Amino acid sequence: MNFLPCRKYAISGIVPFLVLSLPAIAHAEPIFPAKRQIGISQAMGVSGVTSLVSLSPVQSLNISFIKTGEIIKKVWLGNPSKVVMDYDSPLCKDGANDSNCGATVINLRQLAQPLDLDMNLSASARGDLTSLTVITTGAGGLRNLYQFQLVLNVPTPAYSILEVVPDAQIPRLAPLTPNAPAQTNKTSLDF
Repeated sequence: MNFLPCRKYAISGIVPFLVLSLPAIAHAEPIFPAKRQIGISQAMGVSGVTSLVSLSPVQSLNISFIKTGEIIKKVWLGNPSKVVMDYDSPLCKDGANDSNCGATVINLRQLAQPLDLDMNLSASARGDLTSLTVITTGAGGLRNLYQFQLVLNVPTPAYSILEVVPDAQIPRLAPLTPNAPAQTNKTSLDF
């Protein structure tokens, strides 16, 4: 059997398809990096700065605590009329054994239109910012508090997964050191 004619027609059919697809490829939506990592101390606000997290009505965001080994115990939204949450597992009730329950990932989605919850929020709370507070427990029952500032209505989010990781797993850049001038044998008395 000779398959050469079939290959000829198959290849000749692909070329026009690719040429006709180029305009669609050129105008395609950007592909967002799937994941951004943040160290535990940064997510806890140890430096005194709350971490900014982008949300959009067109894409959900997952905040993962998997690599920290912590279980999410409680979550609050500053303005629950604009964002909905879900979890990879039910949250533990107070006093429950962590081995029987506990979420490690929070899924956030900004609503296209805020819900009318009649919360009497101030004008500043009705803007494009809200807060997310997460309380977790880790090994030995150690509790941690994380605070995120959610920036709403971002047209093209930069990531869809925010992964909280131990600080040691965040790559560090080598500190910049100035180039030392070449040593000479001159002293301050030399002119």
